Order: sequence, then structure tokens, then C-alpha cells
Amino acid sequence: MEGEEAPSDKEGSFSKANFWKKLAIVLAGPIINIIFGLLIYFILVSIKYDMQIALDATGRFIKTLFESIKTMISGGASMDDLAGPVGIATIVSQTSRIEDFIYLLSIISLSLGITNLIPIPPLDGGKILIYIIEWVKRKPLKEETLLKVQMLGFMFIIGLSAFVMWNDVARII
Repeated sequence: MEGEEAPSDKEGSFSKANFWKKLAIVLAGPIINIIFGLLIYFILVSIKYDMQIALDATGRFIKTLFESIKTMISGGASMDDLAGPVGIATIVSQTSRIEDFIYLLSIISLSLGITNLIPIPPLDGGKILIYIIEWVKRKPLKEETLLKVQMLGFMFIIGLSAFVMWNDVARII
């Protein structure tokens, strides 16, 4: 999007947008992933059972999702619980029914949406945190500060990705 990665003076660019528009734009991706995951789950259950059962199952699914997030935040989850592309591919290869594959699709979409909301730059959650800081301070952060913060976040994500991939491969071996 014009003005999202580099400042732009063009009218209607992202960098010219106010706080609320920026927030809405950045939240859109993760929210769509979460809605898509829940919708796929609901459709899958409603095809297999009836609509009431599907609503109840989706409600329980959302409750379980929040409990999982609470467990991760409180430190009750282990780093071994994480799965990257290699782990996901291994899990997908073990599915034998289309229902299992579609269920995994919903889990992956939800996980992607939620993970993207973690307040680590350059993830969307990190961008949101930066926009909130700028909004509270009523002025943008210095370009140098932004670059340093984003570089630290990027290095963290690369390190975490390498660790997760290492764990995924170790589980296979």
C-alpha cells in the first residue's frame, strides 16, 4: 500500500492516514484470518451435523481458543508446542480425510491471525503498538528508532523461526 513501508506525501497514502484508519487497515488482515478460520470450522461442523450443534461447537471452539491464548501468555505452553512450516506439513501429510484437512486449514488461519497480532515489530501487532505509542505521544517516532525496533523484532522472529524449524525437524528424525 502506498506509504505503508516508506513515507509518502501522496494524498490518500497510508502515511497520510489518521490513527484510526491506520489501525483499521493493519487490523484487517489478522481479523480476516480469524473470521475465515472460524467460518471454515462452523461450515465444516454444520455440514456434518445440524446448525444448532454447529453454533454450540463453534462457541466451544472459540472458548478453547481463548483458553489456549491464556495458557500461552501465562507461560503454561512449551516451546515444543510450536509448529512451523515443516511441522505443519508433517501434520497435514498425516491427514487422511478432507474433513481433517479443512479443520487444519481453519486452525492454521486462526493461528496466523492471532500470531500476527503479537506486539512484535514487524508483525501487525507490532505496527499497532507503534501506532498507539505515536498516538499517545502525539508525534511519530524517529525514523532511526523505528528502524532499530523493527530490526530487533525481525531478528527475534528469525531466531524464533529457526528454533521452531529445528524442533520440527528434530521431531521428524
